[in-house]
Amino acid sequence: MPIGDRLQQLIDALDISVLEFARQLGEKRGEKVYHILHGRLKPRYETLEKILQTYPDVNADWLLRGEGLMFRTLPQTPLSAITLDDRLRNMEFLLFQLNERVALLQQTNDLLRQELEQVVRQKSHQSNTLITGRISPQKAD
Repeated sequence: MPIGDRLQQLIDALDISVLEFARQLGEKRGEKVYHILHGRLKPRYETLEKILQTYPDVNADWLLRGEGLMFRTLPQTPLSAITLDDRLRNMEFLLFQLNERVALLQQTNDLLRQELEQVVRQKSHQSNTLITGRISPQKAD
C-alpha cells in the first residue's frame, strides 16, 4: 500500500481533517499533505519525522513500510479535537479550491473550442479551394 494511502488511513483513524492534520504538523495550509495523499509528492524525511513526533503512538514500521499495526498502543482518549467550525472551514477551503479548478477548466475548454472552430474553418476553406480550383476570399473573424 502506498504511503499516501497509509497517511489517509491515519488521518481517518485520528478522526481529523486533512487540513487539521497538516496544521498539527506545523503547516499553515494543507496543500503538501493533499499532494502526498494523491501521490503527487513523496513525503520528505522531515515530514515523516514530524508525524512520528506529533503522534508518538503511531507505529513507525507501519507508517514507513506498512508492516505491523497502525498504533503501538491503543489510544485511551479520543484523538479528535477538531470542532465543527474547523470542519466547516476545511470544507469551505476545499470548495474554494474546487471552484477555482472548475473556472480554470472552463477557460481552457472555451479556448480549445475556439481553436477547434478556427481549424475547422481553415480546413473547410482549404477543401473549397481544392474543389473549385480557385481561392475564394476568406471572411474575417
